[in-house]
Amino acid sequence: MTIEDQDFIMRQVKLMAKGIGVFMSLTSLKELLKLEFSFDDDELTDQEIDGIIYLARTEELIDKNILSKKELEEALGVSSERVDQLLNNEATPNGEERDILEQLIEDNQYWMNQDETDL
Repeated sequence: MTIEDQDFIMRQVKLMAKGIGVFMSLTSLKELLKLEFSFDDDELTDQEIDGIIYLARTEELIDKNILSKKELEEALGVSSERVDQLLNNEATPNGEERDILEQLIEDNQYWMNQDETDL
C-alpha cells in the first residue's frame, strides 16, 4: 500500500471513529471499517486501527478541553513534535502509546459522553 493510500485510510478511519464510531464498541467499529474499506490485516493491522481510533477519541478529549496537548505529551512521555505527528496522521502510536491512549479514553469516558447542556 502506498503512503498516499495509507494516509487516506487513516484519515477515513479517524473520521468514522469521530462520527458513528462514538456510538459503537471498538470491535464493532473495526468490523465496520474492514467492510467499508475492504482492507486486509496486512494492510492495516488491528493494533494500527486501535491506535487510530484511540487517537480520534483523544482528539475529542482535546476538542472538549478535557485534556490538553501538554497533558497528552506528559502522559505519553513524548515530545510535542511526536504528539503533533500522531494527531496529524503522520505516525501511528506504538504499543506503549496505544495502551496509554486507551487508559486515557477509559478514564475520561464519562466526560466524553456528556454534552455542554449536561454539565
